[in-house]
Amino acid sequence: MPVYSLATALWPNGVPFEQVIAELAGAGFTQCELFGPKDLADDQTAGDRRRILNRHGVWVRTIHSDLGVDLAALDDDVRTQAVATVASCFEPFAELGGFAVIVHPSRGDSPAEHLEPRIDAFRRSLDTLLSQSEPLGIRLACENLQHKGEPRPLCRMEDLRRVIDDYPPSVGICLDTGHANNNGLDPADEARIAGERLIALHLQDTDAVEDRHWPPGLGNINWRRVSAALTEIGFDGAWTFEVGTGASGPAATAALVRRIADAWAEGRPPSELPLTETAAGFDAL
Repeated sequence: MPVYSLATALWPNGVPFEQVIAELAGAGFTQCELFGPKDLADDQTAGDRRRILNRHGVWVRTIHSDLGVDLAALDDDVRTQAVATVASCFEPFAELGGFAVIVHPSRGDSPAEHLEPRIDAFRRSLDTLLSQSEPLGIRLACENLQHKGEPRPLCRMEDLRRVIDDYPPSVGICLDTGHANNNGLDPADEARIAGERLIALHLQDTDAVEDRHWPPGLGNINWRRVSAALTEIGFDGAWTFEVGTGASGPAATAALVRRIADAWAEGRPPSELPLTETAAGFDAL
């Protein structure tokens, strides 16, 4: 049976760490994904966070590194600063006993002629990040991204897989189902291509247009196919929901997502749940 995790990005900035973890645990989740720029931004120590997590019986499985940097920047100064920003969460995360850091390979679209040079730039960034993460015993999970108009490096799983295959198993892939859907790809097929290198998930539903971060069942993704593909490839990591906040607030949204997870555990897809919430009531991340 899958283990389910919830991304703390559901809670807005400014909500105390203990409140986030308490509400997450209250919804029935025992694993979570932290959002580094928010959850590590206060003055709490790793010991403080461990005590809070232990008090509520929650394990931090993954952490999302900073979104606002470009690891594939052609300007080497910009790229080097991006590497340093991403790596800044490694030690605090390792102190919490975490498993993998989610990494965005690039930021923004670019002309087609820049694609290969940007992929080469990302490889250089990944080399450095791996040299810092591996000694700490944490893994890197490179996420498939959504392109918006012009080409963007490494949005398709087959392209991401070609890069990742050159690295040891401590470098893997995070499949974002919404990004795949918005790229006109079947998330189930993308999971199969990721195969044994898939070590993390971002489960979110979309309308195949915008990065909605809706709970599964509110968009047009075929979740039966996704579930079957994950079973087929033997994925044994956490099924992490990365969703936005509904009109009723993050705690209520967490409870809704837990009901979806429980339905999955019973073999029912989200589309069969009597969801009273509508997509219009959800904010994108």
